[in-house]
Amino acid sequence: MTGELAAIVVVYHSGPVQPLIDELGSQGVTHVVVVDNGASSPYARESYVGGCRVNEVAFGANLGYGVAINRVLVLIQEPIVLISNPDVMPHPGAITSLVSTVLASEDIGVVGPKILDTSGKRYPSFRRFPSLWQSMWHGAIGWLMPGSSATRSYRMSDLDPGEPVVVPWLSGACLMCPRSALVAIGGFDAKYRLYMEDVDLCRRLLLHGYQVVYQPAAVVTHVGGVSSGKQRFRAIAQHHRSMVAFAAPEQRSTLALLVVTLGIGLRCGLSLVRAGVSGSVRN
Repeated sequence: MTGELAAIVVVYHSGPVQPLIDELGSQGVTHVVVVDNGASSPYARESYVGGCRVNEVAFGANLGYGVAINRVLVLIQEPIVLISNPDVMPHPGAITSLVSTVLASEDIGVVGPKILDTSGKRYPSFRRFPSLWQSMWHGAIGWLMPGSSATRSYRMSDLDPGEPVVVPWLSGACLMCPRSALVAIGGFDAKYRLYMEDVDLCRRLLLHGYQVVYQPAAVVTHVGGVSSGKQRFRAIAQHHRSMVAFAAPEQRSTLALLVVTLGIGLRCGLSLVRAGVSGSVRN
C-alpha cells in the first residue's frame, strides 16, 4: 500500500489533529493534507511524521468543506484518497479494510466504515435518499420515536450486515474513494458549504455508474456530532439550507419547489425546537 494512499482532513477551529495523523501513518497512509478553514491568513508548510508526508494548507478564508477538499485534491497524486473529519479515529486494521474494498472492483466509487460514537454505539452512517415527507416525519419525531417506520426506513435499520453491502449514501465523516472517481464527477459540489455534501457526492457517483459500499470490517470512532449554544442553531440552519439546495434540482415546477422549500422550512423549525430540548443536532 506504500505510496498508494493519501488522506485529506479539513479542520475548522478543531482540536488537535496530530493523533489522527499519527494513526493514519501507522496504518499505511503515506501522505496527509490538512486544510485549515479557520485560519485568517494563508500558509503552506510540509513536514514528515515517520514515513508520512504531511502538507498543512490554509487559504485565509473558510472555503466550505467540499471546496476545501477540491482545492487540495490537485496536491494528491496517490490513486486512493481517504477523506476524514479531524475527530475520527480509525481502529486497528480499518484503513486496510477500506483499501481492500476499494480495490475489489473498478465499479466502487466510495467506501465507508462502521462508525461508532464514544460510547461504542453504532451510528447509522448509511441511509436511503429520503422523500420530503419521510424526512419531515423523521425530523419531527425521530428523536422521540427512533423506532418509527419513517426513521427506521430512512436509516435502513433492518440492515446491519456483517459483510460489505451496496447502499444509497454514506456519512461523510470518513470516506475512501478512488481518486479517479472523484475527478470523474468533478469532486464535491461547491454549493454545499456544510452538510449534504456527502449525500450529493454519493448520488452523483451513483449517476456515473459507481457503487457506494458500506464496509463494517473497517471501524472508526467519531467524537463529533453534537454542538451547543449559538453554533448548534447555526448548524441546523445551514443543514436545512443545504437540504433545499439538494432538493431544488429535482423539482419540475416553481410550485413544487415552493412546497418543498416550505416543507424543509417547517422541518427546520421542528429541528430548532428539538435542539432546544435535547441539545443535539444529530440526524
